[in-house]
Amino acid sequence: MAAPILMPQVGQDLTEGVLVSWNVKVGDPVKKGDIVAVVESEKASFEVEAFEEGTVLKLLYGEGDKATVLEPILFVGAEGETVDGGKADSAKADDTAPPAAETAAPAEKADAAPAASGGTGSSPLARRLAKKNGLDITAIAGTGPRGSVVKRDIEAALASGSGKAPAAEKPAAAPAPAAATPAAKPMPLPAADTRDREEPFTRMRQVIADRLLLSKQTIPHFYLKAEVDVSDLLIRRRAHLDMGGDKVSVNDVIVHATALTLLEFPRLNAHVASDRVVLKGQVNVGVAVSVENGLMVPAIENTPFLSLVEIAAAVREHAAAARRGMTKSQAQSTFSISNLGMYGVEVIPIINPPEAGILGVGPIQRLVREHRGGIQVRDILPLSLAADHRAVDGAYGAQFLQALSETISTYNMFDGKLSAAAAE
Repeated sequence: MAAPILMPQVGQDLTEGVLVSWNVKVGDPVKKGDIVAVVESEKASFEVEAFEEGTVLKLLYGEGDKATVLEPILFVGAEGETVDGGKADSAKADDTAPPAAETAAPAEKADAAPAASGGTGSSPLARRLAKKNGLDITAIAGTGPRGSVVKRDIEAALASGSGKAPAAEKPAAAPAPAAATPAAKPMPLPAADTRDREEPFTRMRQVIADRLLLSKQTIPHFYLKAEVDVSDLLIRRRAHLDMGGDKVSVNDVIVHATALTLLEFPRLNAHVASDRVVLKGQVNVGVAVSVENGLMVPAIENTPFLSLVEIAAAVREHAAAARRGMTKSQAQSTFSISNLGMYGVEVIPIINPPEAGILGVGPIQRLVREHRGGIQVRDILPLSLAADHRAVDGAYGAQFLQALSETISTYNMFDGKLSAAAAE
């Protein structure tokens, strides 16, 4: 008998997803555990696994279609078996010919190829990248404002192998002096294209735009900032690594410490639903990951109950999967962390809806601070909290940041648990 394979529900709030691609077609054999499709939710892409065996009888959606969670997306069964029900009338099987592509409307006028940037300028970042990679920036066509060379032009030149600086030639023997000739007039530079360019949103960019607009329009944010002295933590981390301990980062400590602190502050591990606050049954910390065309926030399930080493491994695995456009976890984040410290900037983040809070992490800086009655240079970590004022008030958020700061500064790197005694 034909059996359906359902669109999985990734997170409590997901009601539908976009079927990005099929990995099977009608007539293909399928075994349990095979990946049959890739589906994209609001936050990530994920693979759909087959829990039935047989031959693919019918694909109920075409690539790009939206599918409702917990509804069939394809049927498998015995070869030659027919399928009744489902979405048969609107099925788009791969064995049918694709519709002819629409003829593009003729452009008003073909754009001229971008001119080499000889005198039209370049960005400082583009110049640094060109110098670092031995490229002649004057030979690279610019696509930035007024024909200037920008980062993407350097990356394109590196990918194509063009723009290499010419090798230095041996100086030729000086020619015999000749009669002076009038200086040639300089060639006029080609006119730069100063027209605005439009870049349509990618699907991911559209989702990000919609969600963050929803966040700022519907969640009354308030913001708090704190400093954490992590000088002793860095000493303990170095000792941990020197003794052959597993590779863990300060960010891994922040993730674990945040999860542990949220156990004591449940109203930040929550979301607001109309006239009530929904306190989440478990803590799943989401870690924001920058990807090629946007941002993904994979969640680490039951974060407080993992060891530091397990969290470090999970962060690495989730980040690697996110950069491939996939997600390794079907858990929904309940509180998120955005760390931009590697860029040397502090951050005031936007809440990831429908969550009630998000932590921003900046760069560790060597700053002069009072310490134990004296003035010392200390390692200072800046934190910021954005919280939903419907769920919590300022004092509650301040107490959370205070407790989190204490948890981070006294964290025991050797066993991944809290230690009341910091290294002296």
